[in-house]
Amino acid sequence: FGSSHCLAMLVAASAAPARDASVLLAIAAPKDGAYLDVPANRQSADVLVTFAGSGKGRLAFWAEANCDPARPGPVNCLPEVPSEAYALRGIPEGRHRICAVLWEAPAEDPERQPRSPDELRGEGGRQFSAHGEVSAVVNVRRFEDFKPSWEWQPLEQWQRVPPGLEISLDLGGSGGRRARIPQPWQWDAKVQGEEGKRRIAVLGPEQTFAEILDSVGLSTDSHEVVWRQADGRHERVLEAHWTVGQAELFKNASEIMIRTKTKTAEVLFVE
Repeated sequence: FGSSHCLAMLVAASAAPARDASVLLAIAAPKDGAYLDVPANRQSADVLVTFAGSGKGRLAFWAEANCDPARPGPVNCLPEVPSEAYALRGIPEGRHRICAVLWEAPAEDPERQPRSPDELRGEGGRQFSAHGEVSAVVNVRRFEDFKPSWEWQPLEQWQRVPPGLEISLDLGGSGGRRARIPQPWQWDAKVQGEEGKRRIAVLGPEQTFAEILDSVGLSTDSHEVVWRQADGRHERVLEAHWTVGQAELFKNASEIMIRTKTKTAEVLFVE
């Protein structure tokens, strides 16, 4: 970390974690192994750290780049374990270890503060009284959108999940997750001439739009399924034999509607 990284700042906390009298010090958040998103248009993230515990003494905490003790950021010192969250600013992408420890200054110099973790861990001779060190590993990376499928797919912690998916958790101990589009999936479809949206059960990717219309009592003779761009500038009628999978209905649901067909008048040409 450079000198501009890992500067702790107090941030508002909605509720302080409960203090366990049996625990001297703990990192309540982020949880060990957590993934944190890098905001758009930024190259680093701010990590909000919340502490817990009943230990007495001053608090020091810092982050180690790539979990390497030889690459610590600045040591942040507080007079006690806070109930508010603190933000470590400018944490770059990568795997990092957040460390925290309770400490006391030497009696001959009570105002002295540690400038490096080595002074707290005793490397080269202990200069401070320190105890109760704890740590939590965080993974900072730019999150990606999960691409839904009708088949089960692994779901990573760093993927953003669209609403409406079916999620399965492995209870065998791995903690892995997977996700898919539910079968059936409930499509809240906009139907021309109806005030609210109509909920339609979509059975799977091979179902055609003709079958969907028929399932709700509509006919391809009177109605059609249309994709319309959000700004209304472009649209396309989706053929009745097209399938849900071909149209990527789950992805494009908000831009696809059912409307009444416009009758085309016959024109007779007389020579």
